[in-house]
Amino acid sequence: MSGLAECGDRSDAEALWALTSHPDPLVRARAVGGLRALDVLDVRRLRALLDDPAPGVVREATLALVPSARMLDDGWLLERLAVERARQTRVSAFRLLTAHGGLVRLRAAVALVDDPDDRLRHWARQSVQRWHPTADVPPGAAEVGELLGRVRHLFSDYVLKRRMWEAGLKA
Repeated sequence: MSGLAECGDRSDAEALWALTSHPDPLVRARAVGGLRALDVLDVRRLRALLDDPAPGVVREATLALVPSARMLDDGWLLERLAVERARQTRVSAFRLLTAHGGLVRLRAAVALVDDPDDRLRHWARQSVQRWHPTADVPPGAAEVGELLGRVRHLFSDYVLKRRMWEAGLKA
């Protein structure tokens, strides 16, 4: 599969897509990696692989989808943050939600601030602390104030006031 991706062209993509349902997870992961190398993006088909039981497949699908993260439904991704989901699915969903940026990124990070998974919790807390409103966050958005209020313990008073001010909210 790696050879096909290196020597092939986009017309070879269907052969790789067929291998994404192979019983061997290594074959599935390499097929997705090959599709990524050929720069063949089918968001709908790749999205389905985010629920694959093999971490390598989910990792490859995530890498392929990060540049197009905003094309994915954030509500669907937020559902994949649930504790009962496989760790690789949760990590993938958080990575893709983080790539969305703006308010979506803040929602996802706040959802994981008290997560039982140490690494996800740490990553979420860092994401919250590094968050700044972007151009797509409406100034004065009440949801921003509510989300920042839920995680106020992660900020000093000064930094919290600063974030609120940046978001067009009164501290």
